[in-house]
Amino acid sequence: MTALALRIVQPVHDTGYPPGPSIALQGSLTGDSAGLYLKWYSSLNSAASETQPELNADHSLAILNWSAPLAEFGSHVIVLAATDQERTDLSAIKAVTRSAMSGGAPPAASAPCIVHRLVAQIRTPAANGQVLSKAVATLEFLAPARWARKDAGPPEAWVADSDYQRINGIAMRLRLVPVGPPDPAHSADIPLTLATLPFIRADDKTWFRWAGALPANLGNGNHTLSLSVSGGGATTSAVRQVILAA
Repeated sequence: MTALALRIVQPVHDTGYPPGPSIALQGSLTGDSAGLYLKWYSSLNSAASETQPELNADHSLAILNWSAPLAEFGSHVIVLAATDQERTDLSAIKAVTRSAMSGGAPPAASAPCIVHRLVAQIRTPAANGQVLSKAVATLEFLAPARWARKDAGPPEAWVADSDYQRINGIAMRLRLVPVGPPDPAHSADIPLTLATLPFIRADDKTWFRWAGALPANLGNGNHTLSLSVSGGGATTSAVRQVILAA
């Protein structure tokens, strides 16, 4: 009898997806498929519950060719699993006699599958036309969905989620350019090191907060502030029109 084996065909490991339609999930199964239940998992599945931690409610072979929203911003660890037990309680897990799995995160996974859903959202400044002080400016923008987690201590305390940050493949860039003809001499990037950037919780989301003096080469007046979010070869962006002042 051919040994049971699963392989994720789509999505391809380390691929980025801008906001938009569902992502195609395709797998291949080798071996006897009789009596098997197939399940797709994402580490950023906000709808996961104790009774359905997987993405799909249909566990039939048809799910080998499927699409899922994967809408949560961040790097998703994707796993495709097949077992001869449909339930996920402890007694069902102990009763499994045939199983296979594909995907997961490196270095443990031999054929990893991590994909990056990109979202660019600026919180502060909240609207176009706001004045930013070049001496002391505050910029806030959306962080990946699992960048922080609730601490086991006091209520509302949040700490960095090291498990997520270990696999994060999202990068960000802030840039300010004068409105009008290209002016490289008076344009500037704001360097970002996400792992050390402060974050806050607001609107049930995690936001990065950058605060400080803007680059010295920037002038006064109308500027475009852009936030670029990239990962897996794809990029998306958001912009604000701001007024720089001393």
